[in-house]
Amino acid sequence: MVSLFQELRRRRVFRVAGAYVVGGWVVLQVADLAMQSLELPDRALAYVWMAVIIGFPVALVFGWRYDITAAGIVRTPPADSVAAHDLSLKKPDYLILGALTAVLLAVVYGVVSNVRDIDTGARSVLHDAQTSSVAVLPLVNLSEDPDQAYFAAGMHDALLTSLAKITALKVISRTSSERVDRSLSVPEIGRVLNVANVVEGSVTREGDRIRIIVQLIDAATDEHLWAETYVRKLESVLSLQGEIARTIAQAIQVRLTPAELRELSAERTVDPATYEAYLKGMFQMHKETPRAYRRGIEILTEAVENDPTSALAYAGLAYGYSKLGHSPYPEGAYPRAKAAADRALEFDPNLAEAHAAVGMYRLYYEWDAAGAEESLIKAIELNPSLVSAYYHYAWLLELLGRKDEALEAGERTVELDPLSPFYSGWLAAQYISSGMYDQAITQAEATLNLRENWPVGWMTLGDAYLELGRYDEAIAAHAHLADSPFWSFVRGYSYASAGRIDDARAIVESIPAEADNALPLVLVYGAMGDTEQTLHWLEVARDSKLPWYPWLLDWFPQLRPIHGDPRLQELARELDLELP
Repeated sequence: MVSLFQELRRRRVFRVAGAYVVGGWVVLQVADLAMQSLELPDRALAYVWMAVIIGFPVALVFGWRYDITAAGIVRTPPADSVAAHDLSLKKPDYLILGALTAVLLAVVYGVVSNVRDIDTGARSVLHDAQTSSVAVLPLVNLSEDPDQAYFAAGMHDALLTSLAKITALKVISRTSSERVDRSLSVPEIGRVLNVANVVEGSVTREGDRIRIIVQLIDAATDEHLWAETYVRKLESVLSLQGEIARTIAQAIQVRLTPAELRELSAERTVDPATYEAYLKGMFQMHKETPRAYRRGIEILTEAVENDPTSALAYAGLAYGYSKLGHSPYPEGAYPRAKAAADRALEFDPNLAEAHAAVGMYRLYYEWDAAGAEESLIKAIELNPSLVSAYYHYAWLLELLGRKDEALEAGERTVELDPLSPFYSGWLAAQYISSGMYDQAITQAEATLNLRENWPVGWMTLGDAYLELGRYDEAIAAHAHLADSPFWSFVRGYSYASAGRIDDARAIVESIPAEADNALPLVLVYGAMGDTEQTLHWLEVARDSKLPWYPWLLDWFPQLRPIHGDPRLQELARELDLELP
């Protein structure tokens, strides 16, 4: 052992190790500063750490065998050398140095590739940890005019949007914040919404001046952590929301990235009349009915005509058209959503909702999976709490067969909007697709606890029973949809699956043979085993640009029996899909 240490000292291995440690420390400090400047997440530095650690034994091997002299790299002379030796590099040395260099290049390439993937979003955005959570309860309207309810709702929305830009913060969706029982105590609300913090407040408007009172409460202890009153003119309301969001983040000790700090600190003004129209339009759209969407679109169309540079108004239009497009009767809304989103992004490229609208257009209208993924990931990066972006991303991943990622995205929607029967019901459908039938039944029942007559809850409950061969229970669940204007067709495929073909035929024959009904016709005929009618209505769905046409080809179980049909295979190849 003594001889080994003497030899290590003679070969200057300790000196090389010391120099490497100092050099590695310098590299890590520079990398830390560089990554902050480049606005990369903290985990990027972990790859540099790994590179420094892997490089350490490489440096020790080099130090043991070679010396660096004025003449270049030479072999370390033997310990018992008393005469001159030829220390120049031989063929084995070049092989060793080449191998060491290859290892270093591989390490550098790995670091650069992984950091680049983080930077571009190629790594899954679903794994970004959120260190704290908050629910913003609807702001109380204290204005003398009760008709100002839309204004208080708009201020609530704006604050949610500002907070949601903070990557390290999970912000509960507006719908769950609105639906939570306000008679509950703050700790009870915290448990229902699964959050650590709750924000309460009020809004008063007097002409062009607004007063917002906000208080932050620890959900576990009911302790008031911070409170403040703000008075501003309407034109500076967006800057105010950013200021409130920054202060809340500071109060709950959430770290802001440099980009988030710049975004929330930016001085932004709005045209009061345009912003008023925007709030009224979004107030209508949040009622979430086709009629309300159309009314909201009318208001915002007038707003952009009067102010064609309003990014917010265009983003609102994109939202409304996207919602109409993603309904059983899309009315050609997706191209209009894309046009409005493009205009919004011209004026503000950081509007997550506009990117999400572009993603929906690419996914449901162009059937462009790669383009849709790019847009939806961008939306999630800009707003990590944008629940609708996770929802559509989940269904994109379902289409691509990436089941684990799809479920993670679907589960995130319920985490962000725990009181929404919409997201809860469709998560149950994803569990069915993954063969997790017990979880699907539990989730469907939870959906029906949120809203007793929610159609997707009864549909998915029956679908899970079908997959388990429990046909009587499936038919009983689907019977709850007999009077539903759209969903009554599911009884047809449950009858067919149970072998009651005459009952299924009676259902399918009651459905008008129109392009708008291609989805129910495909599913019922598919379950009946009528290949010709199934393929006919699939082609109708394709030609009429039915948004869910790609999922009809490879996701719905009713078409499993004909997956091997060459004609269905050809339809799938048109979209670069691989059928199971």
